[in-house]
Amino acid sequence: MIILNKLHASVAAGVTPMDIEELSLSLIKSHGALPAFVGVGPIGNKYKYVMCISVNDTVVHGIPNKIKFVQGDIVKLDFGLIYNGYYTDHCVTVGINNVAKKDKRLIAAGKQIVLSAVAQATTGKTIGDIGFVMENTAKEYGYKTVKEFTGHGIGRSLHDDPMIPTYGRTNTGRQLEDGMVLCIEAQVVEGSNSVHEETDGWTYKTDDGGNVVMFEYMVIVKKDEPFILTDTRKWESLV
Repeated sequence: MIILNKLHASVAAGVTPMDIEELSLSLIKSHGALPAFVGVGPIGNKYKYVMCISVNDTVVHGIPNKIKFVQGDIVKLDFGLIYNGYYTDHCVTVGINNVAKKDKRLIAAGKQIVLSAVAQATTGKTIGDIGFVMENTAKEYGYKTVKEFTGHGIGRSLHDDPMIPTYGRTNTGRQLEDGMVLCIEAQVVEGSNSVHEETDGWTYKTDDGGNVVMFEYMVIVKKDEPFILTDTRKWESLV
């Protein structure tokens, strides 16, 4: 949580994604941990960075670069580490100063959409229940979820079963068991939810150039209510 807080606080106009990438590596080393994302991916195109930092219309897997953030940018910080053999994975969206009113609403709604799905992570519920609530809460706000990417189980590996789509039907899919650890996430868009992959083999952008937000929380399935392991809600900010 200390690392997540510092990374969040580092986002500002004039800062570059590479600045945050370098900070994240320093913080990981100082806590005796290892980066979770480095080396993920297919042979010949393994991911080389500690973080995915996706700006504005970049949906996921933004590769850190030296382009400075400017006022009004929407920045997704996707970060994970390995500590004592266990993985973490978490994402938050930060708006930088004077964010457009429609983008503020998108950020706030994206967070609530994911949290509404997180609330379903209780014993006896199903994967379909999570996806159903996520998709329909997005519709209530007038938004869509991107369907190409999913949440997932996590533990001794970064991406474990079960996969958790951003859509679904109630009472379908795997039943949740007490103690399961899940990463519940969604990418939420105002316009089209069609996306495409860039030539680097990692970066995905919206087809219509519309902005996108992403939130992801690690949770433990419990009987009465889930326990959020990466509970950054208290200090997440819109600007």
